[in-house]
Amino acid sequence: MSEKVIVTENINKVIVKTPGPQGPRGRTILNGNSSPANNLGLEGDFYVNNTTSEFYGPKLSDTTWVDANVIMLAASGSQFAYSTSWELAQIQGPVNNEYHVDIDHNLGFYPNVTTKDSTGDVVQTGIEYININKIMLTMAQPFSGTAYLS
Repeated sequence: MSEKVIVTENINKVIVKTPGPQGPRGRTILNGNSSPANNLGLEGDFYVNNTTSEFYGPKLSDTTWVDANVIMLAASGSQFAYSTSWELAQIQGPVNNEYHVDIDHNLGFYPNVTTKDSTGDVVQTGIEYININKIMLTMAQPFSGTAYLS
């Protein structure tokens, strides 16, 4: 004797008889190939300059982009905001079984960091942000390589 399985389906409906109040306007990310014109966008919007990779915003008033933050975005592909190479002679240590190399980048922010050894392989290192213009890479073994910051 086989058992029967009975499935029933209930379709729920939501009926709105009167609409509620309009919600607040959302933020918009605009873009173009130059700096944003003052009449473009509204307060709270953002803008990307596709030519320079500058990111503006948020816009502080409907009438101007003056005083909006402007930051550099990481470029696509293999271009980075900053890259530097180091040799074995520049590595300090070991201290507590770790080696380190200091990098002064002067970007004015805490960048993303990708490190590659001298053969071009991506390698993991510890990253300590000393301040907005300097990082320290730590490694278990000393190696020559390049740091790409964006």
